[in-house]
Amino acid sequence: MKLNMFLPAAGSMLLAFGSLAISASAQTTDQSATQEFEKPDVKGLQRQIDDLKARVDGINAEDGSDASQQSGQQTDEISGNDLILEWTPGPRISSKDDLFQFQINGRITYDYSIVSFKDGDGAERPEDKINGTNLRHLELGVRGRAFGVFNYRMAAKFVDNEVEVKLAYVDYTVGNTTFVVGQTRTYNTLDKLTPPPNTAFAERAAFINAMRINPRVGVGVSHHGDNWSLSGGYFFENVATGNASIDDNNMASARATFSPRFENGVGVHFGFSGFYRNENGNSFDLNYSARPFVKQGDLKPLASQEFNIKSEMFYNAEFVTTYQSFAVQAEYGIVKNKLSALEILTAQDPAYQGGYVEISFFPTGGERTIDGTDGRFNKVDIRNPVGKGGMGEVRLAARYDIADFTHEIFGRKQKSIIVAADWYLNDSMKIQGNYGHTVVKNAMNVKTDIIDSFNLRFLFGF
Repeated sequence: MKLNMFLPAAGSMLLAFGSLAISASAQTTDQSATQEFEKPDVKGLQRQIDDLKARVDGINAEDGSDASQQSGQQTDEISGNDLILEWTPGPRISSKDDLFQFQINGRITYDYSIVSFKDGDGAERPEDKINGTNLRHLELGVRGRAFGVFNYRMAAKFVDNEVEVKLAYVDYTVGNTTFVVGQTRTYNTLDKLTPPPNTAFAERAAFINAMRINPRVGVGVSHHGDNWSLSGGYFFENVATGNASIDDNNMASARATFSPRFENGVGVHFGFSGFYRNENGNSFDLNYSARPFVKQGDLKPLASQEFNIKSEMFYNAEFVTTYQSFAVQAEYGIVKNKLSALEILTAQDPAYQGGYVEISFFPTGGERTIDGTDGRFNKVDIRNPVGKGGMGEVRLAARYDIADFTHEIFGRKQKSIIVAADWYLNDSMKIQGNYGHTVVKNAMNVKTDIIDSFNLRFLFGF
């Protein structure tokens, strides 16, 4: 409160308290002298109070202020603060001019999984069975903006009593072009670029999981229009590897998307991505492997033979079409290995392939669309969230997933059918149920594993 506002109010209060004290003293004296004969002069006291009130009103009128005006000035001072605090639902602090922003975010995911294994003849393998809970995601991070054109993000995940840096980057935007440096996602596959809260399935496609497309340290640039984007970058190892630079696993990555949306509400998306990866030109041993849908346990029936190679080349195509509550999504990828002179098991360069097709539908009317500026899915449109009188959104989905890591007489391949039921309570909470049936065969087309997986997930993110 300003000094010129405080003085009139303080003076008024002092006058009132002084007069009341004098009146009380006089009253006490009169009462002690004539207590037996008369009562206190209540009307006289009321007249004195009314006179004092009139004098206070006059002082305030001369100063041009009153109590309501003083209260209004306090409100203006508070609302005129340079910082704005919001809850989205985590805390976000931003400057009034929106040039600076700081936000805390995180994710907690618990899975309950039952995975049963049979051999190729259908006999149970109880020693391999999985039945238990898993803390799938425990992540905490910050993100924000500085000077209106710089964005930053840092995120760490806490799994198995270890802390691992997930993201740590700064990007700079000028017009429709963004430059990024630090540990960030590479530009590969729609499935990998879609975060867990926005997917119908607990895990990504088997072929894509086996590619080891994880965040890396590097530099990248992306440019976009209203319905298209181009992105590319050069990346080194993940910061958690701790390898010396001579052992760095280097990757050049790129992605192009075209995602128009028509007036009738139909949206389509086409995307192409790829990477080239080596270890500074040195030869290295490599095999691909993936768990059977649920990421629990160490058993990976799907695997390629380990070969000594010089480099990898990956190509991937994406397609999506959406209309109101319906969506169809598909990807297909190929990875080729360049053998080194040290390999003795085969003389032909291996090539592996895989992909998926999925269909989803919101019976409650929700929608999920592609953002044309980056070729990624927007958040699910939850029209009536739980907590605001609604029931959220429910999505039903099914996916056919294939992965083939066979080469000559080596490796294995698998096919899976996965169904999903997702309940989006609101923007922060989701309950997800998945069931998957998987059949694994060897290079001679003989069944080796039959796997049934059930996963129940609770996710909270902010």
